[in-house]
Amino acid sequence: MDATTRLVAWMLALVVAGWSAGAGADDPAGTAAKGIDKLAWDLVRAGGVGNTIVSPASVWEAIAMTHQGARGETAAEIAGVLGMPDDREAIAASAEALRSAWREARGTAITLDVANRLWIERGQPLDPPFTDTLQRRFNAEVGIVDFSRAPDAARAEINAWVADHTARKITDLLKEGSITSLTRLVITNAVFLKAPWATPFATKATRPDPFTLTADTSISVPFMHRSDRLLAGRVGEGDDAVTVCEIPYEGHRMAMVIMVPARVGALPDVVRRLDGDWRTTWAGGGGAVRNRPVVLSLPKWTARKPLDLGDALKSLGMRQAFTPDTADLSGIDGTRTLFVSSVVHEGFVDVSEEGTEAAAATGVVVGVRSAAPSRDEPFEVKADRPFAWAIVDRTTGAVLFAGTVVDPRG
Repeated sequence: MDATTRLVAWMLALVVAGWSAGAGADDPAGTAAKGIDKLAWDLVRAGGVGNTIVSPASVWEAIAMTHQGARGETAAEIAGVLGMPDDREAIAASAEALRSAWREARGTAITLDVANRLWIERGQPLDPPFTDTLQRRFNAEVGIVDFSRAPDAARAEINAWVADHTARKITDLLKEGSITSLTRLVITNAVFLKAPWATPFATKATRPDPFTLTADTSISVPFMHRSDRLLAGRVGEGDDAVTVCEIPYEGHRMAMVIMVPARVGALPDVVRRLDGDWRTTWAGGGGAVRNRPVVLSLPKWTARKPLDLGDALKSLGMRQAFTPDTADLSGIDGTRTLFVSSVVHEGFVDVSEEGTEAAAATGVVVGVRSAAPSRDEPFEVKADRPFAWAIVDRTTGAVLFAGTVVDPRG
């Protein structure tokens, strides 16, 4: 995991947290933001080697919508991953408060689009309270598709919706084979951000500089340069120290935060210590992080990473929802036949002299344990040999007449 991993994740965490690091427990958006921040670092740690790009807000929203249909221990596990109490009303209220904060974060120059949609099988009965809550509290409209008979066409339609809501940065969220005839429901969230810096980097100041990969290896990449007054400082001592800097976007409501370890190779140790209180820990730094003149050098980069979050979410405690025999999603359709078959995510980011463009989408795929009999291929019956027959009272099961036909000619 390299510096790019951390920078991207920080930017996304700040976007969704709405600068609520100091929010009180009675603030629904602040409560959710703390859970989102913890989820951010949990997902980064689970992202494997190389650059990682996640949108914890997108994952949180998609899982929060799933929670509305979960019951019992399944719901409690999902709430734990969300960093929220197992309370459907509290989670819905937090989701509403977050969207309100995101609307306020938008300005004339900032594009921030957060969209939810519920995709259901044609003819699939769902409990009205579930769909009503998703529409009213999560602003998730309902799309009707035919998973049973045309799963790939349904997948294409969902991917097209995601592409439309991410400025076509995410065009193939659901990979081939991810939707089958057993799929009954897909919950999607898409996030798109385009934000210019409060002070752009001058293009003429961009030049190649070395970027150290390991203690023995460095490469040359384009670096952006500028001098400004920024919130910055050094936290910690010696090899354990990190240099912190917040770079605001236009309107100063949002910012990218970077944290550079003093020791090459120390990034995994830094990320390992991050949690939902990652920014508030700076407050005890004795004023080390403060507004001051800064000479800033930041590499340009573009990153994309698709992720299957199933294993990561299971490791965080969301296990029952993925297990057909134990999943309780009865709040969706009143039965115990549904379970989460997969949770997929894809993120994209581009950082340049002008600002940042980022997109992400999450899909929660809900399947059924076995196909409904009404969807089976037609069963052929041909009475072309000696056969028995009966006339049955279907109400009681009583046979009124019975016989055999050995030769239809008589």
